[in-house]
Amino acid sequence: YNNGTTHFKPTVILVSLDGFRNDYLERGVTPTLTNFASKNIKAKHMYPSFPSITFPNHWTLVTGLYPEAHGIVANEFYDPLLQAGFIHKQPEISLQPRWWGGEPIWATSTLQGKRSGVIMWPGAAVPIHSATADYFIDYDRSMSAVDKMDMALKWLDLPLERRPQVIAIYIPQIDQKGHGGGPDGPQMNMVLSNMDSAIEHLLNGLDKRNLGSHVHVVIVSDHGMAATHSSQLIYYDDIIPHDLLPYLEREAWPLLSLRPVSDAPPDIIERVYEALYLYTQSVDEPHFEVYLRQDVPERFHYNSTERIAPIVTIPDPGYSFVTHKEFDPSLGKDYRPRGMHGYDNKAVEMRAIFMARGPTVEREYKAGVVLEPFQNIEVYEFITHIMDLTPAPNNGTLHGMFKAI
Repeated sequence: YNNGTTHFKPTVILVSLDGFRNDYLERGVTPTLTNFASKNIKAKHMYPSFPSITFPNHWTLVTGLYPEAHGIVANEFYDPLLQAGFIHKQPEISLQPRWWGGEPIWATSTLQGKRSGVIMWPGAAVPIHSATADYFIDYDRSMSAVDKMDMALKWLDLPLERRPQVIAIYIPQIDQKGHGGGPDGPQMNMVLSNMDSAIEHLLNGLDKRNLGSHVHVVIVSDHGMAATHSSQLIYYDDIIPHDLLPYLEREAWPLLSLRPVSDAPPDIIERVYEALYLYTQSVDEPHFEVYLRQDVPERFHYNSTERIAPIVTIPDPGYSFVTHKEFDPSLGKDYRPRGMHGYDNKAVEMRAIFMARGPTVEREYKAGVVLEPFQNIEVYEFITHIMDLTPAPNNGTLHGMFKAI
């Protein structure tokens, strides 16, 4: 394709709006996204993978693998085989390739001779098969969403032989505001409007370059958000025997995933599981489900690696596991964070967004079509399909083709 001044090869821009709950589109504050979806394709909603947490789901979006398959099973977890813990906010740990399985879309692209650029996507600094994105901007909280769009557009202005064809952009502000004030907080709609304006800035920039109908744009989120409250707390130190608590490490927050320390009593897993399970049977509304790792229901795809703790306890959306030391209700303080995710990936509050446009989309779908809901493992092959790339092994089943409602 020639936009009048230069040639362009097939190109895709993938934008993730972290924490953008599907029903935020109904608030009337995102006209650009609403218009984009109405004229192109959008999913009724997209399901995140379990647990509905940022790092696992961003790696799923770009590899097509369930968290249990790519190995990033939480933002923080322990690997008994490596005898080491993963902590997403400590780069000296989280940037080690040994943690990350699968092949992200930018590596797939680079390894097949198509340049790529990534702006702050979780995990993007990690070399996979010795490949990283050709252009990479590391996490910088001071960089605005519009700045990121300008960087992507700047990359598109590069000479043909240097220009990336796969660009991934991570936008965290909606998630940050959701945690701080909750999904219905007083500033949420303002942030939604601001991020919508950033998308408008990107689309206008493409139009100015005569690329509006020639560059694929895919807009997704990783999960939704549920409101928390001090009335929705589960004090697990009232359920688990006090003599066992010092022998337990908690992982995968807001789940209560429990792993015994090395000097724990040999029967601690059975005793802790029994205490939690008996509690669920003794009250009308326990507001959680508890499983031994091997018994986690198959629909969660969360039982096949020892990086998952031996006990997995899943709270109802909006509920939080705490101890009395962590939160004392008698002090009269608000519980924080006011919004949380990480719950059952099929919960309404956890639903994410998917919408896309571009020449391949126009050829294969009717304008304005609404797609049947699907899980985010399908996004990777959708991108390899529109970019004519050979996908790496993944868990997707639709092979880049979605069904209309």
